[in-house]
Amino acid sequence: MNFFEQQDKARSKTSRLVIMFLTGIVVLGIIAFVAVYMGYILFIGGGYNVEEEAISVALLFSLVFVVILLLATWFKISQLRRGGGPQVAKELGGILLEEGNLDKIETVSQHKIKVLMNINKEMALASGVPVPNLYLIEDEGVNAFAAGYTPLNSVIGVTSGAVNALNREELQGVIAHEYSHILNGDVKINLRFAGILFGLTVIYYIGEFLLRIMGSGTRRRSSKKQGGGVGGLLVIIAIAFFIIGLIGRLFANIIGSLVSKQREFLADASAVQFTRNPNGIANALNKIRSGFGSEVTSASSSKFSHMFFGIPAKSSGFSALFGTHPPLTDRIKRIDPTFDFSKAYRDQKTNAEPVKKVKRDNKGFIENVAGAIIATQAGNFQAVNIKKAGEILKKIPDKLLNYASKKTEAIPLLYALIIAGSKQTNLIGSIQKRIISEKYGSDISFKGLEEKTEEIQKLDLGFRLPLLNLIIPNIKQLTEKEKSLVNFCVKGLALADGKISTFEIAVIQILKSALNDKDDNFGSNNEDSECRSISRVICFMASKGNMNEVNTKKAIEKGLSECKSSPIFSKHSSKFAPINQVTPEEVLKSLEILSNSTFKKKEVCLNAFSETINFDKKITTEEKELQYAIFEALGCPHPKI
Repeated sequence: MNFFEQQDKARSKTSRLVIMFLTGIVVLGIIAFVAVYMGYILFIGGGYNVEEEAISVALLFSLVFVVILLLATWFKISQLRRGGGPQVAKELGGILLEEGNLDKIETVSQHKIKVLMNINKEMALASGVPVPNLYLIEDEGVNAFAAGYTPLNSVIGVTSGAVNALNREELQGVIAHEYSHILNGDVKINLRFAGILFGLTVIYYIGEFLLRIMGSGTRRRSSKKQGGGVGGLLVIIAIAFFIIGLIGRLFANIIGSLVSKQREFLADASAVQFTRNPNGIANALNKIRSGFGSEVTSASSSKFSHMFFGIPAKSSGFSALFGTHPPLTDRIKRIDPTFDFSKAYRDQKTNAEPVKKVKRDNKGFIENVAGAIIATQAGNFQAVNIKKAGEILKKIPDKLLNYASKKTEAIPLLYALIIAGSKQTNLIGSIQKRIISEKYGSDISFKGLEEKTEEIQKLDLGFRLPLLNLIIPNIKQLTEKEKSLVNFCVKGLALADGKISTFEIAVIQILKSALNDKDDNFGSNNEDSECRSISRVICFMASKGNMNEVNTKKAIEKGLSECKSSPIFSKHSSKFAPINQVTPEEVLKSLEILSNSTFKKKEVCLNAFSETINFDKKITTEEKELQYAIFEALGCPHPKI
């Protein structure tokens, strides 16, 4: 599975979604015009200029209808874009799962919650995706979803019914399915589709509201008898809004069906690749099919149902034709053609932990992780080893894992990671203490900081970046002021010893993504600056390979040749040239430039960097760290385990 290929397909799907939406607006606008025009002629008309009046009223209504639809859709998409995945989770009544609030959850045991959180960490390390925050939706149905606008602001929500009813293997399959949606770019499509659904729903409810407050039946009879009037006109408009809203929702279902179904099949297949186990996701789907159900009762569930893991679509008829999800049986057969559908899950349901009813408010990684990649595999994340990710977690001391999972300890742990990699001198130590003291005062204990630093220094260098990745969920929960403070302190601590290491480059780059969380753009860079940036990164990377001068030059030329031979950069081949001295600061600036490139260019970059890093068939710790920073900057999953 190629990340860039899937992202391009997602972009194509998004473009199709926009085109279909605009087409739908035109069609609905015409329907609105005809409906109001005919209604005016039949129920209001009688004057000399009735046809001209009807045309004017119909045109005005159509314009108002289109404006309302566009504004409502734009508002919702903007809201979801700003709020990302957390916004969706909150609208569904989700509870953020974090250390400190687990004892407040009554619908699921703490043990099962911790199993779920551990699976999430394993999958993040295995897939190279920043650890998404987990939300619990207190519902009996077996379901889950992934939501977000970028991989970084994506979250995963799981119902309490799923956590209680599914075993570890099945939960792995479900979580892997949701990670696939994040990796494949489906989460962005889904948020935009949610905005479209909201706009069409607003039209429907406007009509319903107007009909309810006016007493549609009485008004219609009165207006016909009296020859029209304002009341009759309002009735016609209300009916038009209501009917067009219904037609619009049907049209939305058709769009959802065209956009979503194949993405669900892809996510199922990816889940099997990620876990190397078809039984987990197949059994989870079959439990939904066999009686556990998948209903999410939140008042907002209809707006986001296209995001859900499981919807028990019928195998035939209207529902199957226009549903956003393929029938469960078809999905299971795609995963395992020999699957035994006779498994009696109904009996198991009685043995599952009961889900307590909740009153609802209806308002509403380096050695193992970043291993060497070959040029032909750049951007590929097939056969992800979640088992190996679990082994990595076991090798990180529990004390450090606990620090990473707590808001109050995560930031000091982050600073300890930087300090642990710095030169250990009294002068540097005093500079770093002064930076923290000036910004935090007594809020951060130096004794606690020293203890964390000592623990990290005992840790194998290969586990420092995986540990950093586990801190990110808490970083994302900070306020803008707190994020700014963290950014300042990290850079200050890194520069205290007068140089920036490759590990610190990785930390700074990962934090830049976590703190800014910007969406990818469409490649507005100057191509000359892109070429120079690629050359700088290649040269800097080659210098960290512990090769002699001859092989270093060959590794550089190998990477540059990959760019020169690419059709995308062929016109600028002369711009790719060796650069003798490249500073870490220049590398960071270059990565910032490349982060704004198109996906096609990013793929070429990764192939070029891979040719350089794998020239001598070895990969050093510094190369691994730099590789991690590169993948983060380019918005690509980190190298697979």
